[in-house]
Amino acid sequence: MSEAPTNNLKIAYSDDINPSTEQIELVKQSEAVPGNEEGQYIYTMPSAFRFGPKTNTTNKMGLLIMGLGIVLLIGLVYVGFLIITKKPVFNFNPAPLDNSEAISAPSNPPINTSSAVAATSEVAIDLSDPEQAYLQLRLKLDQALTLEDYFNIFIAGASQGKAQELMEQTMGLDQLSESQKSSTLSIAKSMLIPLEATDYITKEINGNQATLTITKADSGRVGIVTMLLEDGQWRLDDEHWQDEDSGVSTIPEVVGPEVIETSTVTTTGELLIEELALDSDTDQDGLTDKEEALLGTKSDMADSDSDGYDDLEEIKSGYDPASRAKLLDNHNLKIVKQGPWSVLVPTVWTQQLGRDDSAIFRADDGQFIQLTIMDKVAGQSLASWYQQTFNVEQIPDITIKGSNEVGLSPDGLTYYISRPEFNYLIALTYNPEVNHLLSYNNIFHLMIDSLTIQ
Repeated sequence: MSEAPTNNLKIAYSDDINPSTEQIELVKQSEAVPGNEEGQYIYTMPSAFRFGPKTNTTNKMGLLIMGLGIVLLIGLVYVGFLIITKKPVFNFNPAPLDNSEAISAPSNPPINTSSAVAATSEVAIDLSDPEQAYLQLRLKLDQALTLEDYFNIFIAGASQGKAQELMEQTMGLDQLSESQKSSTLSIAKSMLIPLEATDYITKEINGNQATLTITKADSGRVGIVTMLLEDGQWRLDDEHWQDEDSGVSTIPEVVGPEVIETSTVTTTGELLIEELALDSDTDQDGLTDKEEALLGTKSDMADSDSDGYDDLEEIKSGYDPASRAKLLDNHNLKIVKQGPWSVLVPTVWTQQLGRDDSAIFRADDGQFIQLTIMDKVAGQSLASWYQQTFNVEQIPDITIKGSNEVGLSPDGLTYYISRPEFNYLIALTYNPEVNHLLSYNNIFHLMIDSLTIQ
């Protein structure tokens, strides 16, 4: 066809369904003879491609596809909701066991606590299981940001008897300053035995009492935890840890009542250093007999190494009073490093290092020196921090030692050390409350002089 059809074509249909090409002729409207339209055809859609009449099968298939689409959409919305709310899509927790029966967890292999220890407070934990209830309590205590939160969490997770003891000991808590509360919280957390993913827990349930046996993977130290079932929930009643050296069971280190006593002691708000008597000093060289024993010097000679310098004078100058070497060479002293700090301490003193980089160094007679890390604003001076924290007009004298700012509390028992560019400071407190004697004041100042921070 050399001429394309236009809208003035006369359209004529033939009764022949399949005309040949030779039979098809396009005729312009002007050339058509009225009444004689024979042989004039146009192409029409082949029958194989024409829409046939609608059937029920077609309707059912469309409805089925639409229904499947709606179901899929609802499923996607549900999964998205669970992801946003951080809830598990599927819960495979087994049904709680019947506590009326005596149950002993298999000891081989022991229960790995990695999943429980790593859990967060947002994950639902089955409180009908004593192990999970205990781990949740430990996790919440570790996450407590204030002393009030710490005790509220402890009381909520303790047995009725234990909770009553805690409530009695928290009386007067509101009388502590914010600094005192922060210090007490650091002590409480540092006395918790840390649990690791590699530790093992076995449990034995007898009626309303459960016993958890915790074995530390690194040291083999064993803790015994007693849980009581009250009001359908397992609650902490007691916790004992074997002493690392003797293996003898000691008082619980998840402390409750002891914390308030420690806070009162540690803050030293009622003690003044000038009101405390000096402990026994046989040779009157300024070092107490207890300090002489710690350093390996002679308590009946002011100059133990006979070098012409008194023992205390040598310590202040950085020399060993027991020999002619440097103080760092004294085998009765050791350097302890934790987090951003390091300090020189007596070798025989026990130490407790907290996960918040706090520490307690304790002598045999119960006196101790506590190191805590406190927050401050980077760029803030020590004097400004002290005035803001304690809400006082008069601030202590601030001295510069190397790159550090050093301030002494009015009672003379706490030193604050920091640098303006740091967002934290270190408080070192000497606690002589146990007998109200200055037994280790020179050791305290030795630690201050040796403290390094970074």
